[in-house]
Amino acid sequence: MTHASDWEQVFAAEHDVDLRPRTTVRVGGIARDFVRPSSAACTASLLQALKQAGRRWRVLGGGSNLLVGDEPLSEVVIHPDRLDSCEIVGSSMILGAGHVLQRAVNHSTDYGLAGAHVLTGIPGQLGGALAMNAGGRYGEMATVVGWAEVALEDGALHRLEAADLQFGYRKGQLPLGAVVTRVCWNLKPTDEAKALKREAGRILKEKNAAQPTQAWNFGCMFKNPAGQSAGKLIEGVGLKGVQVGEARISPKHGNFIENLGTARAADILALIERAEALVLLREGVHLEREVRVWM
Repeated sequence: MTHASDWEQVFAAEHDVDLRPRTTVRVGGIARDFVRPSSAACTASLLQALKQAGRRWRVLGGGSNLLVGDEPLSEVVIHPDRLDSCEIVGSSMILGAGHVLQRAVNHSTDYGLAGAHVLTGIPGQLGGALAMNAGGRYGEMATVVGWAEVALEDGALHRLEAADLQFGYRKGQLPLGAVVTRVCWNLKPTDEAKALKREAGRILKEKNAAQPTQAWNFGCMFKNPAGQSAGKLIEGVGLKGVQVGEARISPKHGNFIENLGTARAADILALIERAEALVLLREGVHLEREVRVWM
């Protein structure tokens, strides 16, 4: 059993790691303690050791849909990028939680497996995409997930069926203290791999035309209210292109904030709060955040 005093050595913890290059908006402070577990079993053992040591932790995957504060983080940051396995079993893909979502989509179309192609262009890694039920206008993670494996704080690995995850709009239900380690996609074989790739390309082209995909951003700020567009609401109250420091509400799409170079998390949060307040005041709509804020 790992003792509380030696978990850092056992799991090769890194210290004072700059989190800016590990987020898609390129904003954030440093992680005092940063760990990259090498396997699912290692992840479970790490959680058990951190619980024994009385340490709190957070998971940083692909760094999208995430605003990390400017100050150093006292929690241990777990980064699952080494959990990047990919196994094809019949028409299913079993993927490590640290596998990049777009790379997994590309694998699926290479093998002529349909279903995940609707997730083309969505940033992040599989674990975060599962936890947030990532998706777009053509589909979401919930439509392809067969099961997920999670590590628990008692050191065990546990398998959850799709129904257990209770997917909703941009959310999945994980057990308290669980970290995703693997995800299984159930896909459909097709003989039209070229057509599948063309459709994925069309979706990506459409996304690039409508969203600031070439700018540093964390994805959508807010969930779309029922029957409405968060971006249109923000644009309707005159916030499109508004800037605080080097953070700007995108001139291309009102539901995105861009980092123009050296934006701080405080600048971005100010824009988020301004959008929330103005849309509520003028439109009577409560915007629900899609982005997660670590502050």
